[in-house]
Amino acid sequence: MTDPLLQELDLLPRNSRHEIDEKSGDSHYVNVTRMKCLLKCVLSLNEEEAQVLSYLIVHGHGAIAKEIAAALGRNPEVVRRALRGLYARNLVVRRPYPLRKGGRAYIYEVPRSLVETLMGICSKVDELIKSVPLRSSRP
Repeated sequence: MTDPLLQELDLLPRNSRHEIDEKSGDSHYVNVTRMKCLLKCVLSLNEEEAQVLSYLIVHGHGAIAKEIAAALGRNPEVVRRALRGLYARNLVVRRPYPLRKGGRAYIYEVPRSLVETLMGICSKVDELIKSVPLRSSRP
């Protein structure tokens, strides 16, 4: 199930390709690479933290470390370390998730207010990039 906020903000996993909004005719795309770069720069995150946070934002709902690691093709311990760092900075919230075979894991989610703020920043950066005229490669 997709979060309505993510639909509204046009932040759905689309492999960074252009798509046309049938209602307005506007071209929209999700540039996950740009989002990760912004997260690293604005929030001073390392590569793994930015990758995990951008996954949680695009994914649209909570996930456990093992699921995130599988989706990103990363070592689960690297993902857990990144999640601990994000949690320490209050960039994600977590809630206990009991495991069937005993023990527990945590489900990590990005607070909705943070998603709204980050999407506002991404939107402004996109506007800025579109407003800057491109130079021709020839002098």
